[in-house]
Amino acid sequence: MPAAPTDRRPGVGLLAATSAVVVWGASSVAIKQVDDLNGLGLACYRIWLGALLVTVGFLATGGRLSRRLLRLSFWGGVTFTADLVLFFCAVQETSIANATVIGALQPLLVLAVGSRLVGERARLAEVAWGGVAVAGTALVILGGDGGGANSTWGNVLAVGALISWTAYFVFTKTARQELSAFEYLTGMAIVAAIAVVPLPFVFDGTMGSPDLDGWLIILYLTVVNGLLGHFLMAFAHGHVTLLTVSLLTLAIPVFAAAGAALWIDEPLTVVQVAGMTVVLVALGLVSVSTARRSPDLVEADVAALESLPTP
Repeated sequence: MPAAPTDRRPGVGLLAATSAVVVWGASSVAIKQVDDLNGLGLACYRIWLGALLVTVGFLATGGRLSRRLLRLSFWGGVTFTADLVLFFCAVQETSIANATVIGALQPLLVLAVGSRLVGERARLAEVAWGGVAVAGTALVILGGDGGGANSTWGNVLAVGALISWTAYFVFTKTARQELSAFEYLTGMAIVAAIAVVPLPFVFDGTMGSPDLDGWLIILYLTVVNGLLGHFLMAFAHGHVTLLTVSLLTLAIPVFAAAGAALWIDEPLTVVQVAGMTVVLVALGLVSVSTARRSPDLVEADVAALESLPTP
């Protein structure tokens, strides 16, 4: 398999990241259609099936599994699994709004650690419009009619999920300096599949028996949400900055809310529509800024990334 590309194509990277965000947001509707299986059980089936399919595809196209591949993908797989478990538990303890708003703070955390950990320099336009997008995301989430209990412990779990999700993006960014998107996706999926093995034994009632329609939805989530979405995002990490990719994920609640309104009759409020408009306009301006980024700044970021020690 070829190594990760050294040339950066921001336009292609933005298209890949945006496509991943649309896929992830739209998949929320499908998740609610699976009966007799809770969210954690659904995630376990999706991760295991995804690992099987991507590994078969990887080997069939001439890829080779190696200790190096698994080593470079290890922390990405672990932090991805940690985010899944912590977010699931957070939603059980606190309101979905609280858990999702806390998760929407990821770009701010990336802004705090990005320069130190991956050598990227944030620009004023990214910071300013990113802040506007965060505010718009909060309107989308809090402007709905959903309720739920609130608890300090649930909020702590949501913060843990936020940290894990941010770490997953950082580890994906660094791994993509040495692995192609397909290599990283394969290694990460294998690690995640192993990491979720204990979950059915820790959480009672995790595994259920979905019907045929449920299995078709799981297959859709595996191929489209899991493999396609994460491949596109892993590809994007090789071409745009960590902060830009993180900011684009703020559109996930926008597409989730829009999909729910279109397909499962969950109407949008005026506040949500306003928030969605703010998010999309702000992220559009971030994307334009990234696409126009001067070549000398791109080369400086690439040089900084290449100077980082190998994990």
